[in-house]
Amino acid sequence: MIDVNPLRDAILAAHDLSNVDEVYTFYYDETNNVRKLHLTPDGMNIRRPDCFVLGGIVHPGLPRPIDLGELRRVFRLQPSAREIKLKHLGGGEFRELLGCEKVELFLDWLTAQGFLVHYQVTDVLYWSTVDIVDSILTEMGKPRLIAMHLPIKDSLYTVLRDDVDGTAELLGRYSYPDVGRERRAAFVAELLDLVEYREHMLEHFPFYMLKGVLQAARGLDALPYLEDETPNVLIDGFGTFFSNRLCLFKNARHILDDEKQIEAYLEALGLCDGAVPLRHYRFANSQSEEGVQLSDLVAGLLGKLFTYVNRTPLDELAEDMAELSDRQRRSLKLLSRLLDRSTDECPAFAQYVISAEDQQRADFVLNVSTGGM
Repeated sequence: MIDVNPLRDAILAAHDLSNVDEVYTFYYDETNNVRKLHLTPDGMNIRRPDCFVLGGIVHPGLPRPIDLGELRRVFRLQPSAREIKLKHLGGGEFRELLGCEKVELFLDWLTAQGFLVHYQVTDVLYWSTVDIVDSILTEMGKPRLIAMHLPIKDSLYTVLRDDVDGTAELLGRYSYPDVGRERRAAFVAELLDLVEYREHMLEHFPFYMLKGVLQAARGLDALPYLEDETPNVLIDGFGTFFSNRLCLFKNARHILDDEKQIEAYLEALGLCDGAVPLRHYRFANSQSEEGVQLSDLVAGLLGKLFTYVNRTPLDELAEDMAELSDRQRRSLKLLSRLLDRSTDECPAFAQYVISAEDQQRADFVLNVSTGGM
C-alpha cells in the first residue's frame, strides 16, 4: 500500500498549486506512447520519438453526462463512426491541423461547453538523459549547483539533441544508463569533448557552467543513477505519470482510457489516502465514454504542438507564425485561451518534463500576436 499524502505533500511544498484539493472530474487519453524506449545496435528502437502527452478534458464537480450529438453533427460524422478520433479533425503536423475547419469548430465547442484541459507533456529524450546531470550534482552535494540543475540539464540537452543518432550511438557504447564504475571516466570524457566541440551552441555562461560540472565529475567516486541500472533501457513505461495525477488530485474522479498495462501498474501500487484505499479512478472503453473521446482530440492536438516546437528552432517558429492563415490564427488563439483558462483554474493542470528552451518555444507559439478574432 502507498499513502499518497507524503508524495503530494512534497509536491505542494515545492510548488504553489492552488485548487488541487477541489473535486474535479478528469478524463484521459494519451498520444505518442512509445511503451519502451531502448538502445539498439542501430541507435534507438524509435529513431526520433515524438513528445508523449497524457491529457484530456477536466471539469469541476462529479461526473456528468456529456452529449456529443452536436459535435458529431458539426463534424458531419457518419453513423457508422462509433467514436470521434483525432483523424476526424484533420491530418498532418501542427500547423496543418490548425488550418482545418474542424479544429476551429472543436476548440470553439469545447470552450462553449465550459470544459478545461489538463496535460502532462514529456520529451522522452530529455527525460532519458537528465540522470546524467542528476547523478553528478547528487554526488557533488553542493546546494548552489543543485539549485541550478534545470539550466545545466537544458544546456546538456541542447548539445545532445543536435545529433540524436550520434547521441544514441554514444549512449549505446556505454550501455546507458548502466554506465558503471569502470567506464565512468571515459563516458564523462566523451561528454566533455562533445560539449567543447559544440560550444558555439551555448551562451558563454551556460557553456562554462556545464563544462565545469563535467570536469568536476571526472574526480567523483560514483555516478549514483548511472550504476546498477538495466542496460540500454531508456524508458520502460509511463506509469509514474498516471500515478502522479492520481496522487496529486486525490479528491477528484479520474476516468482513463482502457490500458491493461497501466491498470495493472496502478493496482499493484495499492494507492490509499491514509489507511483508506483510493478508488477514485476507473478505466473505460472510449467508444462508450464521451469524455475519453474528447480527450483523444485534446491529447493528440497537444502532442502535435509540443513535437512541433521540440523540432523547430525559435527563429523558424517566428517565420512560421508570421505566415499563418486567418483560420490558423483563430484556432491558435482559441487553443491559447483554453490553456490559459485551464491553468488559471489550477496551475497543476499543466505539467512538463521538457527543456526550458522548449517551454520558451511553446510559450512563444501560444502567446504570439494573432490579431483579432
